[in-house]
Amino acid sequence: MEPVLLIGVKRPDEKSWQVEDYLDELMMLTENVGLAGKFRLVQNRSKPNPATFVGSGMVEKIHQLVVNESLHAVVFDDELTPAQQRNLERILPVPVYDRTFIILTIFSERAKTKEARTQVQLAQLKYEYPRLKKMWSHLHRQMGGIGGRGGEGEKQLEVDRRIARRQMGRLEKKLDRFEAGRNQRKKQRRSVHNVSLIGYTNAGKSTLMNQLTKANVEADDRVFVTLDATSRIWSVDPVLKIVLSDTVGFIRKLPHDLVASFRSTLSEVRDSDLLCHIVDASHPHLDELMQTVDDVIASIIEGEVPVVLVFNKIDMMAELELKSLQRAYPDAIFISARDSHGLEALKEHIIQFFAYRVLTQDFLLPNKDLASFYRIGEFGQITHSHHQPEGIHFSIRALSERMSALIRDLPQLQPVDSDSLSPAAHDV
Repeated sequence: MEPVLLIGVKRPDEKSWQVEDYLDELMMLTENVGLAGKFRLVQNRSKPNPATFVGSGMVEKIHQLVVNESLHAVVFDDELTPAQQRNLERILPVPVYDRTFIILTIFSERAKTKEARTQVQLAQLKYEYPRLKKMWSHLHRQMGGIGGRGGEGEKQLEVDRRIARRQMGRLEKKLDRFEAGRNQRKKQRRSVHNVSLIGYTNAGKSTLMNQLTKANVEADDRVFVTLDATSRIWSVDPVLKIVLSDTVGFIRKLPHDLVASFRSTLSEVRDSDLLCHIVDASHPHLDELMQTVDDVIASIIEGEVPVVLVFNKIDMMAELELKSLQRAYPDAIFISARDSHGLEALKEHIIQFFAYRVLTQDFLLPNKDLASFYRIGEFGQITHSHHQPEGIHFSIRALSERMSALIRDLPQLQPVDSDSLSPAAHDV
């Protein structure tokens, strides 16, 4: 890995450990693109320097460290303006990157589906657009020969901006088509319920998804392993079928344009009946990570979606720490996705949450219509049945819409009081 220098700025409202935590996270991000955050510098500032983000003294210190240690790049933990980046690269003998650039690079490498690649391309163009003086040749190659070079007196920058806007427009229309297709598929699965796994990156969402649905989603310690929302059917009981979605992990200082570009992927979150907020229970600053996730969710959801807190990785906690966390969050569910501990409690919570959608009704199927009995199981779960002189008494558990369909499609069924079922009725 190429050694680089990481730069952080501590604002008056931030604690020192927060800045170091941010830089630890930045180091993890840079490692994912082949850069090793070998050194780090932090400057206390009330606001960024408009020309170079940090002060002139810090710029000189950065220059000396880069030269003395033969570093290959400088990476800032905050997003730089195009002017700040240009000014720094005029002074420093190495490339200057920011957190946004590193995140976009990781996303471009990890995007697998057409939709994810389109989303990343759009986010990259929005990032590059104000930097066109530096990036115009790259954008010209993307043009693909479509359109002209402009009038005789037109500046190259104006041409490049028009190419970029045209490209962004095409990508946005392409994402709209992806979303329209997703909405159509959702209409076809009205009888199922949507639950999304959300959480900070590396909280263990993909591992949990694999345990619950055998989805084979890639899961390891790298950040942003999951970019595409992976959805699988999770049959929590014979009646309830859940569409469980594993979404992209969030991170602090997530670029706004990246969140906007991923609106269609995150629509899985917007359209969910329930969100399972997966939290790394072993993280020393989990409250801050939880707040980051809450802030991102609030930015993409207009209304309110019910949320259940699920603390994962309890196998990595001391017993006293776990008990303290359980007292602080008495309504949460505590699990270890790695060893399957607590998954039954999570499953039971899901069943109870959707209990209002499930009805249990008793019917009599007259003897003359017994040939229709085989169809009843298509609508729900037959929990009891008993032969009576007049026909079959049975009890069925089904989703409310499926119960309505049963009554509509088999009008010969006669609703009966549950008390009329014989004590000798047996489970089917």
